[in-house]
Amino acid sequence: MTDEQIISRVRGGEARMFGELVQRYQDPVFGMALRFVGGRGDAEDIAQEAFLRVYKNLDTFKGEARFSTWLYRITFNLCADWLRRNRRADRRAAAVEEAAEVADQRMDLEQGILESERRAEIRSAIDALDERYRNVIVLLYYQGLSYGQIAAVLGVPAKTVETRLYRARKLIREYLESGEGGGAA
Repeated sequence: MTDEQIISRVRGGEARMFGELVQRYQDPVFGMALRFVGGRGDAEDIAQEAFLRVYKNLDTFKGEARFSTWLYRITFNLCADWLRRNRRADRRAAAVEEAAEVADQRMDLEQGILESERRAEIRSAIDALDERYRNVIVLLYYQGLSYGQIAAVLGVPAKTVETRLYRARKLIREYLESGEGGGAA
């Protein structure tokens, strides 16, 4: 069943069908929130609020963009609001570190340590980016959104996404080459 079919049924009075959308998108929405805000509890709160807002405003969804893009836009806005209220990069970095460690558990120790150190350097480089560059990196590489979807989520032209992505990659490369990430000597 497509998102549009589910939405049509929810609008038609089958409120329980909304659970299908939650089931389908809960992991990507939670993952997006976790990458932006860092703490599991805060990410869960944001994900829950995103689905609550979607449910309350489902009648306003016009279908001009994909449902997932609309949902990610709402989630992104909630994350941006949270970050404005809670500017604590150290807390976000610790939670990102925690999420990465869960994924690392299946790797062998030596390779895991080397890769973990490199990922930590890259995360530090991403965290050091200006918000507008960090946003495109997170949405592209961590959320897997297309340039068009990122443009819709951020409310900017696709060309702006391309430009910000180019600059973000360049800044990350310069950060890593400069040794600020702790890897270069």
